[in-house]
Parts: sequence; structure tokens; C-alpha cells
Amino acid sequence: MAALLKSKSREIIALIQQTELLAKQIKSQASEFIVCHSDIHAGNILIDSSDKLYIVDWDNPIFAPRERDLMYIGGGQFANKRTANEEENLFYEGYGYADLDQAALAYYRYERIIQDIAAYCDQLLLTNDGGEDREPSYQYLASNFLPDGTLELAHQQNKTRFTQE
Repeated sequence: MAALLKSKSREIIALIQQTELLAKQIKSQASEFIVCHSDIHAGNILIDSSDKLYIVDWDNPIFAPRERDLMYIGGGQFANKRTANEEENLFYEGYGYADLDQAALAYYRYERIIQDIAAYCDQLLLTNDGGEDREPSYQYLASNFLPDGTLELAHQQNKTRFTQE
């Protein structure tokens, strides 16, 4: 893990710097704040046998722009076999059109990646806990840096906002 982090240190520093720039930009804009789940990934979405949808694990709801939760759509956070575009198309088919702040989406995607890197570093470098979870945790951390991983998808989101502005 130390070797991975060292090899990706420039990318991680650039990620943090870009996130800080986006934070300044979106902080200066007026946004509508709503109650957000704050961790609405596939593991927190349940569908029962009668196709009822449940969102669980409301441990840390926050008051934030809707992009805080919607950043997961197409961001590679759902760990399924669909492409980001397929995921977005399916989501918006059910959700309906939404005029979203692209800078906020990019910011929240970057923020989540930074949080994940920090959490996995804490788990894997600062403790001996986790047993069988340690290898999958390392694989998940490393997957952020793969082609079409969460970091590349976040970069694409950030580039997309420039073509839409």
C-alpha cells in the first residue's frame, strides 16, 4: 500500500488541490440545501421481493446541495457492471430531468475519493484490525486509480462541466 500511495502521490496531491479549487467555487454560489443521506451507495439501497426500495443506514444525514447525494450516479460508486453512462441514463429515467451544478458534482465526487483514501489508509496503515477485510480494502483503494475508476470518472465529470459552461 505504501508503494501504491507513493506511486500515486502526484495524483493524490492534484486531487486535493482540485477539490480545494472547486470548494471555493461552489462556496461562492447560492445553492438550495436539502437533507442528504451522505452515503447512498449500493450497500445502503435495498429492494425487497415486491420491488419496494429502501434507503438504509441513515447514521450521518447532512444538510447539503442535492448534488451531495446525486454525485454517486455515474461516479463508479455503485460497484456494478454498468458503465457510468448506462447508470446515469437508468437513474434519470426514473428520477426525471435535473439541472445539476456540475462543479458541485465534481467536488463531491473528489471529496468522496479523498475520504475513501483516508479511511483505507487509516484501516490498513494505522491498525492491524480487519483480518479478511484487509485485502479487499486494499483492492478497493487501488481500484480508484484504474482506468474507468472513480478518479477517472470524477475527472471526466470535472471536464464535462467546462464544456457545458
